[in-house]
Amino acid sequence: MSIEALITGLTAIIAALGGASLIPKIIDGIKAIRDGRAREEKDENRSLMGRAANAERRADREAEYRRRVEVWAGRLEYMLAQLGVPADKIPAKPRWERTKENA
Repeated sequence: MSIEALITGLTAIIAALGGASLIPKIIDGIKAIRDGRAREEKDENRSLMGRAANAERRADREAEYRRRVEVWAGRLEYMLAQLGVPADKIPAKPRWERTKENA
């Protein structure tokens, strides 16, 4: 049995069951598999997922580093106060301002 006969038979069965709207999608899917588009799309999706995972890992590392710097800065501020540096001579901590990028 040829692929065309198989497609024709499947089309007839699906149409008889009321799935006429699925026929073009099924045919497009079969064509995509035959000409390699499905593999290309799968590879592209894997690449995008990998890049997203890398970006998330970078963001996690940056957040961890930022927390460590904040602890370090707090310790320095405490040490300065313990050494008798007047509070008005210790620079104020920078304020966190919400923007569209960091919201």
